[in-house]
Amino acid sequence: MLRMLLRRLLLIPVRLILRPRVTGLENLPDGPFIIASNHLSFFDSFFIPLLTPRQVYFIGKQAWLDIPGVKGRLQAAFFRSVDMISVEKGNGAGMLAGLNTALDVLHGGDVVGIHVEGGRSPDRRLYKGTSGIAWLALASGVPVVPCGLIGTERVHPPGSKMLRVARFDVRFGTPLTFAEHLGQESDRRLRRSVTDRIVREIGALSGQEYAGIYLTTMRERSARTS
Repeated sequence: MLRMLLRRLLLIPVRLILRPRVTGLENLPDGPFIIASNHLSFFDSFFIPLLTPRQVYFIGKQAWLDIPGVKGRLQAAFFRSVDMISVEKGNGAGMLAGLNTALDVLHGGDVVGIHVEGGRSPDRRLYKGTSGIAWLALASGVPVVPCGLIGTERVHPPGSKMLRVARFDVRFGTPLTFAEHLGQESDRRLRRSVTDRIVREIGALSGQEYAGIYLTTMRERSARTS
């Protein structure tokens, strides 16, 4: 009840002030499904659940919950309020535990959201997807709804401490189904193929240039040249 009330209270200023354009809601299935999205802003995992009729459990980094200090506690409270499923990135067992939690959510009939690039794009390009999305789709057999975000980085630019008034778009595409491959999540080549197909659909919705490399690779290259 409290979560529903909070959602309605937050939805009013977001719609009135930011005036987001949301298209493709008719593509959202009635049962469990996965929302697979690009990632441009810190608030993407807040905007999508807020503007989606169903409750969405987003997958996010455990590190977001472990930052010390007042800011860290406020950030952790924010992510818990939007029902974030935490995963430990860089830790195979931690990643798998988080994905299994998401799988349980789907088996319970609910909706899971995931940013396929594994982090925010620093240059508005769309980066290569990590295969966690494919593992979840193949293990669950539920539809994957691609979601293209446009302009959310203008609302909260990287490094900014303030929100800005700017319109943005949330575009939901046609659901993708991989039910014929149910239970084949251990097949690495299949996971790669499924992930790439999902990313292509996201790119068609967002209109982003495709970087063709992982976000982590780009960060490593930037670190070596800085």
